[in-house]
Amino acid sequence: MLDRMFIRFLVIFLGFVGVCRSDESGMLAEDRGFVIYRDNCMDCHLTTGMGIREMNAPSIAGLPRWYVTDQLRKFRREERGSHDEDPSGILMQMKAMTLEERDLVFVGKYIESLAANLARDTLGLKASEVAGGARLCVANCIRCHGDEGEGVRSERAPPLNRQPDWYLLKQMENFRLGKREHGDDSSVAEVDEESAKAIVGWIVGQPVRARDE
Repeated sequence: MLDRMFIRFLVIFLGFVGVCRSDESGMLAEDRGFVIYRDNCMDCHLTTGMGIREMNAPSIAGLPRWYVTDQLRKFRREERGSHDEDPSGILMQMKAMTLEERDLVFVGKYIESLAANLARDTLGLKASEVAGGARLCVANCIRCHGDEGEGVRSERAPPLNRQPDWYLLKQMENFRLGKREHGDDSSVAEVDEESAKAIVGWIVGQPVRARDE
């Protein structure tokens, strides 16, 4: 398990790389959101924003800017990413603390502009594993996240139908193990692994529609 000292070193190193990049000629003419994304996010989330599973870096492409800025602020306030067994969360927390408030707005707008992830079925869950997923989503998810998992801004509930199945399952495991909080609703922590697979299987089968602005 990565300890905090190693992660802190990694953040400093990535920050140094970002400084080197920012000295490139012509930088002032580039879009500010892209610059912030390139210097702080691209190493883990890739140019496309699709993420790297081996690093537990999710797909963030196409996420609404309000959600991106909400989560970055939570990382900065240490409301997310503080669990000792969540190294990727700790890394995000430290990275977010290097950003100014205006940076969050710029990078959120840039991430929102990226084409959403359509290759979300990566685990190849069997029909028997996802049976009952719609019923479970009705009972546990759609009230906040929308009928198709499209997200609801007024509830501060993110789109679920833009994330790959591996990441959704990982987050449900984190909720269950207490590594991450699920807002004011703790009921998701009671969802067992079998039910989580059914829920996730249903979600990744939903279309990606227009965002709830």
